[in-house]
Amino acid sequence: MTYDPLDPQADSFKPPAVPTNVGCLHCGQEYDSYLIEWRIETLADGSKHGFWCCPTPGCDGRGFGFDILPTDPEYRDERGGWVMDEEDGEYDEEEYDDEEYDDEECGEEDYEDEEEGNGPG
Repeated sequence: MTYDPLDPQADSFKPPAVPTNVGCLHCGQEYDSYLIEWRIETLADGSKHGFWCCPTPGCDGRGFGFDILPTDPEYRDERGGWVMDEEDGEYDEEEYDDEEYDDEECGEEDYEDEEEGNGPG
């Protein structure tokens, strides 16, 4: 099966089959996912391409799971899966074993020298 940039059902960023509340990272609006719009645009080379877009006028948010995300942190799609970052987006030091990421092995000393102006170059 060949990729068709004008086929909304073939697009990997299409809205979920079961509607859910979503929010757009660009404009901050929340709405039901069935309102996400399929728009066809003409690209610089003259070809046409379709995109699933935020329905808010003037917003350029595109794609469920890209710019448009579920608002429910417990969201699961119709197949039972979904990937979410940590709620706060903070780095969790407990996730990594300190021995595995030894500073000396990573060359942290080299970076300290560069910051002081003593590095290579």
